[in-house]
Amino acid sequence: MPAPVMSSVVRAILSENLELSADEVIRKAKSRGVTSPEPVIRTTVHNIKSELKRRAAKAPAAGPAPTRTTESPLPTLTPVVVAPVSVPTPSSPTPELAAVLANVARVNTVIGGCGGAEPARQVAEAVRACGSVDAFLQHLELIAGIRGGASE
Repeated sequence: MPAPVMSSVVRAILSENLELSADEVIRKAKSRGVTSPEPVIRTTVHNIKSELKRRAAKAPAAGPAPTRTTESPLPTLTPVVVAPVSVPTPSSPTPELAAVLANVARVNTVIGGCGGAEPARQVAEAVRACGSVDAFLQHLELIAGIRGGASE
């Protein structure tokens, strides 16, 4: 059975308790079968923790629903008439659709080159762990030089 995807495991652990330290998350991730090196897991922990905290800050504070304390009647609503708006329909595909389809084609090529969706996910995780595509490419050049193969 292949090792679980590191980011999914880390996200699940942090979703249960966002206040865990990176060391605790690493320990739990390792116990759930993650085989990535600790520095890579630590970077992923910090990235996902930041993302989850940003999402929590954007989400409205969840609290009890307001309750009515008095038995006052509801105000009467007056209907509002909205004039229909004509929306032009594009005669050709939009540039956004073309970009999406081009990206889908690229991802399909990557999946084929990686030998399946799971290896492609691992590549995406490696890019995320490096911090940027440029950093990943630098690491790729380094490893290709060490292994003696030219980068393509």
